[in-house]
Amino acid sequence: MRYIPVAFFVLLAAVGLAVLGLRSAKATTVSPATNWTIHIDALKHFPGHPNEVAHHWCRSIGNGMLECQIYSSDDANAPLVAIETIAPTAVWKTFPPSEQALWHYHRIEIPLVSATMPDVSAAEAKKVVASLMDTYGKIYILWNPAVSKYPIGQPTVYNMQHP
Repeated sequence: MRYIPVAFFVLLAAVGLAVLGLRSAKATTVSPATNWTIHIDALKHFPGHPNEVAHHWCRSIGNGMLECQIYSSDDANAPLVAIETIAPTAVWKTFPPSEQALWHYHRIEIPLVSATMPDVSAAEAKKVVASLMDTYGKIYILWNPAVSKYPIGQPTVYNMQHP
């Protein structure tokens, strides 16, 4: 059996990423990366780092569900550090108790995390916050940039249990 050097795969990946980068700049089609337009900044999303801001960029995925990409900052090159899935209470109630335990209730969480919506007026933010109050969130922490500048360790589900 003949083995291909790892360097070949690294080169292939680099060329592939360069080609994809050129294509994505020209692409005008709708993709899964489209419509991440709900911008929320909130504290207390990273274990042991309550003052670290979680920069959410969210979109609706239907049936009252939202998905949020969470970045370490709002900079153009900020790394993706977490994902939050948001479900309405009616969906959350269909989960078994073991799954429900992994989710946090936004009516309790939102008042505690100093959430802001920097891209909309106060009136618009109030409407969005009101629509989220009776929802539940599940946060998947990919890595914590306050702990390491690289994504080391195991991803975890972080349950924001607040007093």
